[in-house]
Amino acid sequence: MPDASIEAMPPGRRADTGRRRGRVIAALNQAAREGMDITVSQIARLAGVDRTFLYRHRDLLAQIHAQAAEPQAVAGGKGPAVSRASLQADLLAADTRTARLAAQVRHLENRLSQAGRTGLSPSRDRRRR
Repeated sequence: MPDASIEAMPPGRRADTGRRRGRVIAALNQAAREGMDITVSQIARLAGVDRTFLYRHRDLLAQIHAQAAEPQAVAGGKGPAVSRASLQADLLAADTRTARLAAQVRHLENRLSQAGRTGLSPSRDRRRR
């Protein structure tokens, strides 16, 4: 006859998993409500579970990733909500603008260099006007 403690293990484990899942959901809601960074590590820390627990429960992991992609709540409802995707788009736009301006500077430097070789200087040109 099997030991009673061994037979009681599976229901106890299921109950423990249910409690942990509840803590993860509560931590996810708290992080979203308080505008905290939503990462797997942060939610695991808040919930008091190991990250491997989240990776074993793909539905919880998907909820974390979905919540991380949404705009965070702004305290007091003032100003625009910011998401990781919008910040990445802003960074890409800034990088593109920087590259365009750098190309424009190189072009203007080349023109200035050519003007110096031909004997024309911008300062002489201004005096004649």
